Amino acid sequence: MTNSTAPVFELQTYDYSGNEWKTVGTYDTATDNRAEGNAYYAYQVHSAAGPTRLLKDGVTHRGYDNPDDYYTR
Repeated sequence: MTNSTAPVFELQTYDYSGNEWKTVGTYDTATDNRAEGNAYYAYQVHSAAGPTRLLKDGVTHRGYDNPDDYYTR
């Protein structure tokens, strides 16, 4: 039985050539007790390379909605 209140994290990176966010990983805490930690680690690794955001239940939790903000930090 899965817990319906368990958050789902989605890692996205920005693809400038397609002008869109692309999902590179999904981490479901209802089915994997290490999912949240894995999501944060993957965010750290990917954010070093360019615009990245981590969504929690579809809402930006870490990162930027505007990829250009990545370069102004």
